[in-house]
Amino acid sequence: MNLKSIFKGVVSSVLVVGLIAGTSIIPVFAESTASSSKEDAAKSGSYSGTQFQATYQLKKSNGAKVNFWIKNTGNVSVKITINGGQKKTLAPGKSGHISAPVGFLSKDYKFKAVPTPNGGKISINFRIAQRD
Repeated sequence: MNLKSIFKGVVSSVLVVGLIAGTSIIPVFAESTASSSKEDAAKSGSYSGTQFQATYQLKKSNGAKVNFWIKNTGNVSVKITINGGQKKTLAPGKSGHISAPVGFLSKDYKFKAVPTPNGGKISINFRIAQRD
């Protein structure tokens, strides 16, 4: 075996390992981009279905409070919560909001809107925003 063929084998092996490592790193960068956008909780839209649920990772440096506002555009009452607390029920055609303090460390905050008292389909316009 000559030195040239050994060198080609080593270079080929390094390239294969580099390609494998590179393709496994790409999802990590994609995932970190997605989670960094979760930190900016300013989302609005409309929803129709059995229940609305959204989760955002928030930290106090982006605002001391988070607000969850909805307008009930459906025909059943809707109960809204943040992390299972700060409950408020809104009748059809009504709008309102609830707020929760945001802790110093990053934490997941769950926003829910569910039909009440007997289930059904909800229809809402919503806005979730973190503020000082």
